[in-house]
Amino acid sequence: MVVLVLIGGTLSFGFWSFRQFEHAFENLSVANFAGILQTYSSFKFNQRAELISTSSEIFVGFATSTDLGLASTSPETPVTIATSTDLQLSFTFPRRGDEVYIGCTYPISWQSSVLIFSLEAVLVDAGTRESMGPIASGLARESTIEKESQNLTWKVGSVWPGAYYIKIMKINDVEAEFRSKVFEIHEMPEGIGEDEKINICRESSD
Repeated sequence: MVVLVLIGGTLSFGFWSFRQFEHAFENLSVANFAGILQTYSSFKFNQRAELISTSSEIFVGFATSTDLGLASTSPETPVTIATSTDLQLSFTFPRRGDEVYIGCTYPISWQSSVLIFSLEAVLVDAGTRESMGPIASGLARESTIEKESQNLTWKVGSVWPGAYYIKIMKINDVEAEFRSKVFEIHEMPEGIGEDEKINICRESSD
């Protein structure tokens, strides 16, 4: 009887101890699981926040780089093409103090920075600054220049004797302004023969 009581007590204590251990294990598992779940949720939240932050930085960086790239490849002010400012011309005939005669033919010549194919020129009265028309002056307003000669043939018209200069307004259809030095236009002396006239024209053109 005593043995049975001892065995029964032992079994009851063992069963009670097992239940206590099992209950404690369940509480521990639930707490651990809750902790693990909380840790996992926090990790995922932090990971998502870092991803959003990184994506924003990448997006901003990309936008900034793109904007800079577009700015650097924007069209620049076109380079200005040189025109009349590059033209240089000086007359070698007529020169200052030269004397020319009405009815004589002269080669108007120059030194130029470009090869001249066409020009626009007039004869100007040095006193009044008035341009003489092509009929009176004998100088065509627009002329084509031969590549080989690079001069302009001028037969002096029936203008009033006096001081004049030649003014150029265009070279090769480009606006320009050049003037010869002031020279004198004279009437041919009266009472001389044709040979003498030819000689005067030749000498005055040298």
